[in-house]
Amino acid sequence: MDWDRDRAVERTAQLLAHEDVALFEARSDEDQLVGVASVYVDILSVRFGRRASIEDLAVHPEWRSRGVGSNLLAAARAWAHEQGADYVFLESGLARTEAHRFYLREGATHAAAAFRWSSMR
Repeated sequence: MDWDRDRAVERTAQLLAHEDVALFEARSDEDQLVGVASVYVDILSVRFGRRASIEDLAVHPEWRSRGVGSNLLAAARAWAHEQGADYVFLESGLARTEAHRFYLREGATHAAAAFRWSSMR
């Protein structure tokens, strides 16, 4: 799906209305937005317990390898555990090999293959 600023603004407002969702931002010294992360406490699995999902973890390319992603990920994980999550889940596209290396450096493990069905609309 292509980026749509208006849709993103609308969805951000919707998610901030829920107590089981958190949005974290990283800003430069000049107050420029350089990264975001959203995390959702979403399901209770019989097998694994309470899950939190990190859905949006993005860092501006010029700000990568400066600790921004690590700080956002740590904040999202800490919040999830404060909300009672037993584990944190993050899905990433197959082609995002640099991001995958980052997640593994941050202590993640490959836990599953993900499959998706899009809306029939």
